[in-house]
Amino acid sequence: MADVPQSFLGLLVTVLYLLTGVSGETLSMFSRVGDDVSLPCNNVVHPDCSSTTWIYNRDGSTGNIEEVTLGKIKVVQKERAERLSLGSNCSLHVSNVRAEDVGLYTCQQYLKETGPKHGGDAPVHLSVLTISSTTAVTDLKPNVKMTLRCSLLTDTQHGTCRSGFSLSWGPKTGTKAQVTQDSSCDITLTVTLQKEDNNRKWTCTLTEKGNMKISIDFTSTFSGMCSCYVPII
Repeated sequence: MADVPQSFLGLLVTVLYLLTGVSGETLSMFSRVGDDVSLPCNNVVHPDCSSTTWIYNRDGSTGNIEEVTLGKIKVVQKERAERLSLGSNCSLHVSNVRAEDVGLYTCQQYLKETGPKHGGDAPVHLSVLTISSTTAVTDLKPNVKMTLRCSLLTDTQHGTCRSGFSLSWGPKTGTKAQVTQDSSCDITLTVTLQKEDNNRKWTCTLTEKGNMKISIDFTSTFSGMCSCYVPII
């Protein structure tokens, strides 16, 4: 048998590598409740998405849900199906993000309807940042204690963060503002409101090793107070 040139062997290994694919690391993405988000598919074979399937797993269990099959939305629940679509490069677009959208989304490729799966997976983990007030908006006014809770929702449990991630509040103005950290990604701000806090924006920011990833705002607008301009006659 004739010797095979070394350059040809190198080319063959490269081609096989591209054809079989390699399972990539999980990509982390973040969204706010009410926003739209596009989860990228990094292993696309056919640009028309005819080979693309998206699998969803919310809580890390073995209960995978096939939401996109060979480029077509297959979700049974009408409300969720209406919020899902395929975007450019077969990304999964989720509109009007909700807390229940957190979880692991995996993009897979199938060259034939009956399989087998082609190449490696392209997993994307979606976390959702939320903010809520335990004080009714209609009760906000000077000398009232306002409590805001900010949490990162993940597929593991409420307020659980990976190493290096943390939440912080701003602005922390005045001596009456207190921050309680239930966990690195579940923090509460308690402040006794002053007159100057009307229409003030309070921001909760998620950072990874000091680099901002996403933030969410709450504006304390006092009920019954008007900052209208009254012309002097």
